[in-house]
Amino acid sequence: MLGILGGMGPLASAEFVKTIYDYNVFGNKEQDAPRVILNSNPTIPDRTSFLLKGDYDLLLLKLIESAQQLDDLQVSKIIICCVTSHYLLPYFPQKIKEKIISLVDVCLQEVWHSQSCHLLLCTNGTRQLNVFQTSDLWGMAADYIIFPDEKEQIAIHNMIYQIKVNKQSFDSAIIFLNNLMNKYNVSYVMSGCTEIHLLNRYIHYQKYKNQGDITNDIFLDPLMIVATRLEKFLCDNDIFFSPVYS
Repeated sequence: MLGILGGMGPLASAEFVKTIYDYNVFGNKEQDAPRVILNSNPTIPDRTSFLLKGDYDLLLLKLIESAQQLDDLQVSKIIICCVTSHYLLPYFPQKIKEKIISLVDVCLQEVWHSQSCHLLLCTNGTRQLNVFQTSDLWGMAADYIIFPDEKEQIAIHNMIYQIKVNKQSFDSAIIFLNNLMNKYNVSYVMSGCTEIHLLNRYIHYQKYKNQGDITNDIFLDPLMIVATRLEKFLCDNDIFFSPVYS
């Protein structure tokens, strides 16, 4: 049983649940679909603003309380649908920490397997707190990750926060990302924020509607990776797979 700590923002974690069922309902029996518990808690304070101020206590308390509620329901694994909050994982109780699937590590493993350059899309909090760089897996993937310049980082952050409150046009976001990819000469972007999952799903829907090739995906999206390989993530402790972005 998968536990999802969401609400950060609520649209992204709700879409993640839908993605899980889109890829894990087989045959004619809904009873064979995976069990999922979503604890959507939008009252958790804004991660970027609190962490950049060094104000950890309330945020950490809220995160641990919500994760503990999932643990009390005996989930096998936990996904925290906020990459910036992964900065606080070292401060979680060991019993809960052992159940958490790190989205940061999912991204870094996938980059390493792909051996392709990816432009990182993340919040200012994730960028300034070096959330990816502090992972034990950073060294093997670092050469394949490109950071946007300061001006474009701010624009990416603003885009993410507009997606979070459902005020960003996905079509304009796609144009913005295509321009970024051309500037940095990359074929892929890495979703360093779970809000990007909403944009990725929109692109998938548009390609499907227009009978396009949905396997040609520009996004390295950790939520999509977990959803499409859910059984392995729930069962395995060491998860290294070949790159599949869809």
